[in-house]
Amino acid sequence: MSAQVSNEKPTLNGVRIRARKRDAKAQAKYEPEDFRESVFQVTKDIEPKDYSKISSALDIAGNTLDYRRYGDTFFELLVTGGLIAPGGVIEYDEDYGRLPFCLFELASGDDPLVGAKSWNALIHKLTRRYKYLERIFSKTSQHVLENVHRYSEDDNRKLAVGMGVLISSGFLTMEPLKTLQKEHLTKDGVALRFFTDLVRVYLKDTSVDQLRRALAKARIDQLIDFFPPNKRDDDCLTRHFEAEDMSELIEVHVAARANAERGNLFYDLVDIVNDAKLVRDAAAAAAEKDNDVDVDKDKYKATNISLAKAAKTAMRANKWDEPQVVVLVWDAIMSPTESALKVEQMEQQSFVQIKRHSPVLELLTSEPKSEIALLKHIQAHAYRDPRLTKYFGRIVYELYSADVLSDSAIIFWASKGANPEGKAVFLEQTRSLVRKLETMASDEEEDSDDE
Repeated sequence: MSAQVSNEKPTLNGVRIRARKRDAKAQAKYEPEDFRESVFQVTKDIEPKDYSKISSALDIAGNTLDYRRYGDTFFELLVTGGLIAPGGVIEYDEDYGRLPFCLFELASGDDPLVGAKSWNALIHKLTRRYKYLERIFSKTSQHVLENVHRYSEDDNRKLAVGMGVLISSGFLTMEPLKTLQKEHLTKDGVALRFFTDLVRVYLKDTSVDQLRRALAKARIDQLIDFFPPNKRDDDCLTRHFEAEDMSELIEVHVAARANAERGNLFYDLVDIVNDAKLVRDAAAAAAEKDNDVDVDKDKYKATNISLAKAAKTAMRANKWDEPQVVVLVWDAIMSPTESALKVEQMEQQSFVQIKRHSPVLELLTSEPKSEIALLKHIQAHAYRDPRLTKYFGRIVYELYSADVLSDSAIIFWASKGANPEGKAVFLEQTRSLVRKLETMASDEEEDSDDE
């Protein structure tokens, strides 16, 4: 009996096991309506345009309100003044109505830009204090934009102005605007109207070049995709932006279209190179014991003809000059070397590719400016890729030996045509070749004078 008592484990009577705060938050019920009411309670006694006090009140409220959990609800409130229900319907608080300092309220009036800038300042102050809200607000903006076909025309104009200010101030990227390219938003022209209003605001503080880069980075630079499906042609686009007095958008479209065509040509050229089975693994490349090995150019004649034909066809179709195309052909020819794991492998593969396809490069450098464009492009490539940096001088020599680059082009590049990036290093690598070419040119001038 005594042994049984001694083996009993001790117990804690009357002790309540408390759940960790983290677990308690996870189990708490999600109540966006309660959060909305809390925001009203915090700011109800403040004048709607007293932005300093509103900002301070929201700053302090973050200590008690769960901004991290209700960040999406918070942004919906700050934009629409209510909660966006399924279907895009905005639900306002029964007692308080619309949040008085939301975008839809502040941007009311003849000039919505004034109120939108005040709203933008409020957003920036909030996210400086609570950095995690930047990511949440950015993500939620896509949900807000997905329902623009449900908002009134007036509210859409305010939203476009507000988003334009947020993007031009650097708070948002153009990424959320991808949502506007969805079919249910483009079919009735709502997306196009919204995009046009937004870009007009964006260009007030930024340049067309910045707009072009921002659109390209977000991969929405094909402006035609914002148009209704039955109006996706160049004529409709031109008429629309001319009517809006935004002819610079036509230039953006033309440039984006040209970039897309250059990308298509590049991938077509890469396919030709790959279809010819020119890509070798490291073992095959290493089998080339000597870079001066006699490469059977006839073996690659068909491939070179295909490359030249594709390049010339694209030049005619798009009215491109040689300098624009020869750099793409170079990149395609050198694409197999990108998979090289070691510097030595890349070196071997690079010179093999040059020897195999120099006839194409020679064909596309019939003008001096084409030679200079190719030289500067190779210099930029060698500067960006450390694996090629120390071989730049030899690449220039190989291209000279293959009659791709002339002596006058190399001399001009060395004297006044080189890019600033890495210039000293690359001039040093080509010094002996340039001196030799300069001497030959000088001797030829003397001979002609004697005659």
